[in-house]
Amino acid sequence: MQRTPTILVSDDEPMLVNALKREARRFGIDVLIDTASNVVALAAEHHPDLIVLDVHQGTDGRDLLADLKRHPDTKDVPVIMLSANEDQFLRHTCFELGAMDYEVKPFDPSFVRKVARLVLDESAQAAADAVTLH
Repeated sequence: MQRTPTILVSDDEPMLVNALKREARRFGIDVLIDTASNVVALAAEHHPDLIVLDVHQGTDGRDLLADLKRHPDTKDVPVIMLSANEDQFLRHTCFELGAMDYEVKPFDPSFVRKVARLVLDESAQAAADAVTLH
């Protein structure tokens, strides 16, 4: 039985989180939502296919990104950073810490399609790898 693709979203803007959740579900993707304080533990427990992480949400998202990339259970999970800040230094820092992408809020509706494509591709690859290993 194939596992449902999952993303973990950590952002302090409820309207944005709900919009992302609603749109992701249209693509058959489960969405876990949590606060910055629990994101590393939740990611380690649930092994999402992708993490969407706000840079500024009480806790510095760059610190959370670094923690995710250091943790053995989450280091390989792709992370997309979200920010209202277009600062190139901040963007560069996120990429240096291991982010796969950096999106500026408010994001374009095509962002959800990009997230869905990434998650569905990751999930399909994981399923193919599981079949190959057995």
